[in-house]
Amino acid sequence: MFLAILIVQEQLLLFLPNIQLTVVLIMVFAAILPGYLLVFLVFGYVMLDNLLMGSFSLLYTPPMLIGWMLLALFGWLVRNRSFFIVLLTALVFGFLYGWVYIPFNMLLHGISTFWPYLAADLPFEITMAVNNYLTVLILYKPLLALVKPLVSKKNETIAE
Repeated sequence: MFLAILIVQEQLLLFLPNIQLTVVLIMVFAAILPGYLLVFLVFGYVMLDNLLMGSFSLLYTPPMLIGWMLLALFGWLVRNRSFFIVLLTALVFGFLYGWVYIPFNMLLHGISTFWPYLAADLPFEITMAVNNYLTVLILYKPLLALVKPLVSKKNETIAE
């Protein structure tokens, strides 16, 4: 169900560049799911996203997978930290996600593409960082409160 939510919200917001709920959702899921399920969720998200967008390539898919796995890891690591740390993680991830693509771009186009790539991507990184900050600020706690009991009930049912 969580994978369907990730995919549908992204498809609904495609017309807005770097405006999405993926970061807040993955951070919420990281706060409540065990690590192995989080890995499967992120892997499934990246594969389905690339399938739907027709963007499977060595330039795009590996850094995307690395970037979203990093967010899942950081979200899992900060899940019990102060809300300020969660917000800071979301903000920094807006830049980190763009930077993950730099080595792959340089491998394909040469080292001279570092500065032009960074300059061209910076407005998108800033947009993503601000979006991440605002969506986590507004939605993280309510979504966590909404989803956490559902996962707890599911675990209780399995234990019985």
